[in-house]
Amino acid sequence: MLSTQPTRLKGIREELSKVQLGFLHLIDEISEEDWNRRFPGKGWTIKQEMVHIVQVLNVIPKGIRRASNGGRRSILAIVPTSLRGWANGYIIIPFMARSATCQSVAEAYKKAHIVLINTLEELPEEAWSKGMPYPRKYRTVEQMAHRPAEHFEEHLGHLRNVIGIKIQDT
Repeated sequence: MLSTQPTRLKGIREELSKVQLGFLHLIDEISEEDWNRRFPGKGWTIKQEMVHIVQVLNVIPKGIRRASNGGRRSILAIVPTSLRGWANGYIIIPFMARSATCQSVAEAYKKAHIVLINTLEELPEEAWSKGMPYPRKYRTVEQMAHRPAEHFEEHLGHLRNVIGIKIQDT
């Protein structure tokens, strides 16, 4: 990549860094008692929801690379959304979270964050406007790069409402 960072990349990097700080702060605020607590009326625990946030962060670089190379959706796209959602919610996330700790989830987030930043830094300028359906609606690579912030905010609101965690703005 050129030595002068485009404004777009600089802004996204700052946004993703704020999200990472928010995520890590959130983990610090979750008590050990709450970590394994199930949400009222929901199937997931707090731990499982946090693992899911990391799961999405891990998937985004793959989608960005696929879209920037002119690729199509993954082969999993042929599986109906409702079935994928069910499998993710009831099988994949519980399996991934079974031995997760606050520390392991924080470390996994940090690693996924680095992979995403590195992926974005390697993109040629023309790749940013390419896109594909991701996951259900068409998104450009640039829109995919903003997805971790959107996704975290969706879950942060949920966590705040359900267990009353107060998070300072970063």
